[in-house]
Amino acid sequence: MTLIGMATLRDVAKEAGVHPRTVSSILNGTLGNTRFGEETRRKVVKVAKRLGYTQNLVARSLRTRRTQTVGLVAGNIQNPFFAELSLQLERNLRQHDLHLVLTCHGADADLDETSLAKLLLARSVDGLLIWSEQRDGRTPRLPRASTTPRVWMGHGPRSEVAATIDIAAGLAMAVGHVRAFGGRRIAFYAPSYSENAGLPKSRPDLLDEACGAAGMPRPKRLLFPGQSWNLDAAVRCAFDFIPDVRSAGIDTVIGYNDVAAVGWQIAAREAGFHCPVIAFDGSPLIRAWKPAMPYVDLHGDVLARHAVELLVALIKGHELGERRALVQPTFVTPPTH
Repeated sequence: MTLIGMATLRDVAKEAGVHPRTVSSILNGTLGNTRFGEETRRKVVKVAKRLGYTQNLVARSLRTRRTQTVGLVAGNIQNPFFAELSLQLERNLRQHDLHLVLTCHGADADLDETSLAKLLLARSVDGLLIWSEQRDGRTPRLPRASTTPRVWMGHGPRSEVAATIDIAAGLAMAVGHVRAFGGRRIAFYAPSYSENAGLPKSRPDLLDEACGAAGMPRPKRLLFPGQSWNLDAAVRCAFDFIPDVRSAGIDTVIGYNDVAAVGWQIAAREAGFHCPVIAFDGSPLIRAWKPAMPYVDLHGDVLARHAVELLVALIKGHELGERRALVQPTFVTPPTH
């Protein structure tokens, strides 16, 4: 009798009635191995699960020269957008028998994308997924000698393979919504670093352009000292801005992201100040928030799918038809009752 968790390839082979090499090829072989029939494959997998067989990943990586892992440099996962994006990337990678190794900006600050990527490269990952906001004009650069396939998200270098979001289009949608409902004066509530992130153009600058194109005044910038994920900071600082917003005749506030929008709405509600708010991300936070508010959905699930498809193609050595995928946001208006 084989103890659960101690089964070997030979144990599985004996139980399934096949040669140990057959078990090794099916369970430890490279992705796409089709030398065996589906019935044999299902039988081997079923027996392996029942006996508690665990693959020797170290031995497998030595044999295939693959670790079956992909490193992710994410934004701070205290931000609901990055938490959801990481989950969607993991789900898509699993479909290709790839596993996620996550690192992120622990405080949205100290280690930049390049430093975090180097940490993952040292672990011999098969590929890299890198979120970059290019803060303060820094262009992330990996070692020239690195041949590890990589895909950038957010605002990666122009020469690199990337899956990005059309932020400008999303902001234009928000401005169009404001204008359609008779609004004229917009305020943009955002962390202070937003003016120097997302280069070549930051979100505040893109919003200025969207308002100009719509024939509306330049939006008032309400910048708070804090990180994009810090709801406490967003709520606390909003109280200080409310008097200025009242006196300036602002009729709509657009949040830098969902956290900023929720922070503003919490403070405004407590202060008894009614001013429509538009969120920006489409994270689980905003989809569940009550009372509901309109938001720009950046479709992190679509971004994840494109990023993984590009990376898997690079890992397999395929030629890319397109080196950059651009995700188009949509505007979501809560249903009225």
